[in-house]
Amino acid sequence: MIEILPGPAHVGAYRFSGTLTAEDYDRCIGDLEARLARYPRIGIYCDLRDFTGITPAALARDLRFALGKVGQFDRFARGAVVTGRQWIASATDLTGKFFPQTGMRSFGEDEAEAAKAQVNAVEPGSPAE
Repeated sequence: MIEILPGPAHVGAYRFSGTLTAEDYDRCIGDLEARLARYPRIGIYCDLRDFTGITPAALARDLRFALGKVGQFDRFARGAVVTGRQWIASATDLTGKFFPQTGMRSFGEDEAEAAKAQVNAVEPGSPAE
């Protein structure tokens, strides 16, 4: 399940719980696309403390979305993932090393406020009219 969290208009903030389905991921993609249509640069906050897994269809959508954004990764100014699972933290931090323009990093379960502060500080640029 995905919950879209409140926050600044230039930040996509999400809480994932249980197993993420393709329908959940479609909601997330739709929300991200709406933000990207409005702002040149956005931040992404993902709370994965209650995340337990992802369906193959959702994983396929994730990969398709990421591949469709090749060349636009600089628009994702900062990303923060809150998790207690070491493998997710390691994958997040490795992604940040491969794509330094994204400012992607992991935060521990007790660091949600610091994670939000990191992505909320993104300078989005002027919104499209």
